[in-house]
Amino acid sequence: MTDSEEKLALVLAFHGHIGPYVVAGLRAGELAVRELGARKHFGLEAVVRCPDEPPPSCFIDGVQLGSGCTMGKRNLRHEVADEVTATFRNRDTGESISLALSPELMARAVERLRAESDVAGGRVVLEAPEAELFSVTR
Repeated sequence: MTDSEEKLALVLAFHGHIGPYVVAGLRAGELAVRELGARKHFGLEAVVRCPDEPPPSCFIDGVQLGSGCTMGKRNLRHEVADEVTATFRNRDTGESISLALSPELMARAVERLRAESDVAGGRVVLEAPEAELFSVTR
């Protein structure tokens, strides 16, 4: 099984289906852990800003998978907003990173989902270059 297939299987097992927003959240969490050099699960905290309804709110589930931050551990918060963004902070160093999801790429992914399947829409996001998927601010 390839790394991409493993990621999609993880998303499916946790979230119940594979869609663009949950895959985007997974990638956001992974990027934050890597770029901040943070300990996954306990060394990071996240604030996700997005609409309070699916499909954009599915981004929250992906952030949990990618970063290990969870609502139960209280190191993940959700704030209602129109745009989909996330700010991550390394609890050990205080360094932070903010990511804004590309509305254009997400529109393409949702279009593919509607034309083909949720998995096809998720693959658009999974295979997109990070620079095309997110605007990153340190």
